[in-house]
Amino acid sequence: MPYRSRATLQSWLDEFTQTHALGSLVRVIPQDGSDGEDTGLIVFPVAGGTTTTYLQPNDSPGDRWRIHFEPREHEAAMDSSQVHSMAAELEMAAALCDFIEMKSEEHMARLQRR
Repeated sequence: MPYRSRATLQSWLDEFTQTHALGSLVRVIPQDGSDGEDTGLIVFPVAGGTTTTYLQPNDSPGDRWRIHFEPREHEAAMDSSQVHSMAAELEMAAALCDFIEMKSEEHMARLQRR
């Protein structure tokens, strides 16, 4: 997996939020990479903050970014309006994942040209 600093991820998140309203809970948090570097994770809570997701690239070269859903302690029961809200949050998470993947591809292309 190519190295992406926490600062790089934060700049991409900042760029995305210029045109998308994500709310204050979406953030980049520290993550120690396998080589000891701080690679960062983008954390995106959904369903009113009851389920945490995070965006991370797969370890294999050429693999796409993935949205990971952390396990829940209890089942979630929602009415239809809550499910609609969650669907909108998941759509935004997917859009953010697409954006981060595009920025990552651009980043890797720039590194290869050097």
